[in-house]
Amino acid sequence: MKTIRVLLADADGENREYLLNILEGDPDIDVIGEAGRGSEVLEMMADTRPEVLIIDADLSDRDNFEVALDINLKYPSTGVVLLAQEENVSLLKRAMQAGVREILLKPVSDGELISTVKQVAEAYRITAESRKETAEPAKDSGVLGKSQPVLQASKIVTVFGNKGGVGKSIISTNLAVAAAARHQNEVALVDLDLQFGDISLMMNINPRKTIAELMQESGELTADLVDEYFYERSGVKVLSAPHKPELGELVTSFGVETVLKICRQMYSYTIVDTPTFLDDTTLTALEMSDVVLLLISLDIPTIKNIKKGIDILESLKMLPRTRLVLNRSSSLSVGLEPADVEQVLGMKIAASIPSDFKITVSSVNRGTPFLNMSPKAPISRSIVELFNTIDQSK
Repeated sequence: MKTIRVLLADADGENREYLLNILEGDPDIDVIGEAGRGSEVLEMMADTRPEVLIIDADLSDRDNFEVALDINLKYPSTGVVLLAQEENVSLLKRAMQAGVREILLKPVSDGELISTVKQVAEAYRITAESRKETAEPAKDSGVLGKSQPVLQASKIVTVFGNKGGVGKSIISTNLAVAAAARHQNEVALVDLDLQFGDISLMMNINPRKTIAELMQESGELTADLVDEYFYERSGVKVLSAPHKPELGELVTSFGVETVLKICRQMYSYTIVDTPTFLDDTTLTALEMSDVVLLLISLDIPTIKNIKKGIDILESLKMLPRTRLVLNRSSSLSVGLEPADVEQVLGMKIAASIPSDFKITVSSVNRGTPFLNMSPKAPISRSIVELFNTIDQSK
C-alpha cells in the first residue's frame, strides 16, 4: 500500500503523543500534521490534504462534529475517524450526519488504530478510482454505474400489516423467492423492520453489514456501494435490518428513499418488509410502492387494527395500490368468514394464503424459505399465485 497521509487532531497533548507513536511505528503511515484546535485542523487541510483525519471528541474551540462535517463537505476524499469515550445512539446519529467513516472507543489498541486507518484509506482510494472510471457514464445514468441498465418496468412491493403476528416477514421472504424464480438475480428484499427484523434469520444470513451501517456511509450513495450491503440467497439480494434495535434510529426516511430509488434501478422487483407501526421510514416505503400488500387474518383484533390501517392508507391516497391478502385462511376462526371481513373493511380479498404450521415453523427454524423446502405444498403454490397476479399486472 502507498504511504497513507494522516492528520491527527486532539486537544490532549499526551494522548496525541501516544497516538503519534503508534501511527509512526507503521511504515505505511505518515503523520503529516498535528492539531489541538478545530480551527487549526481546517487551516491545515488545504495544504496537507490527508487521506485520513483522526479527530478526538475533545477540541477546545469547535465542536468536533462541526469540524468533521466541514471536512466532509470541503474535502470528500478525506476519511474521518472519530475517537470517543463511549458509543451510543446519539453519538452514532451525529457521526453519521457529519460524515464520520469510523468510530474508535478509547483507549484504542495499537492494532485497532492501525487497521482502521488502513481500511479507511483503502476504501477511499477504491472509491476515488471508481469515480474516475465511471465519471462520464455517471452523467447519463445518475446513481447507476456504467454496467447497470435502468429497469423501466421495475416494481416496489411493500408488505404491511399494523398488527403483530400476521406473518409479514415470512410472506415477504417467500414472495421474494417466488419472484427470483422468474427474475433470477433481479430481486431485492429489504428489511425495514428496523427494531426486530427477522429476514436475515429466515434467509440464514449472519450479516456483517446492515442498513444501519449503510446509512453511515459518507458521500452520495451509489449502486455499486449499496450492492456491497446486500447478501445473496436463493437468487434474492437481501438488505438486513440492524443488529440492535437502537441502531434503527440511524435509518432515516431520506436514506430509505435513496436506497429504494437505487433498488428500483437495479432490480426488477424490490420486496419491502415493514414493522407493525407507521413511522417515517415505513411511510416512505409505502409512498414509493407500486403495490402494497396489506396482510390480515380472521380474528377480531387484527381486523380492528387493519381497519385503522386502511383509513390511513386512504387518507394518503394509497388504496388504489393496496391489495388485501388473507393469511392463514384455512385456520380456525372465531366466527368470521372472508365475506364478513370484506364487508367490514370495504375491500375485496385479492389473495389467500392457507395455514401450514408445520412447514412455516420448520422453515423459520432451518433458515430456509418454505418455497424451497416444499415447492408443491398448497402454501407455496399460493405464494406463487400471489406473485403471478403482481407480475402479470406489469
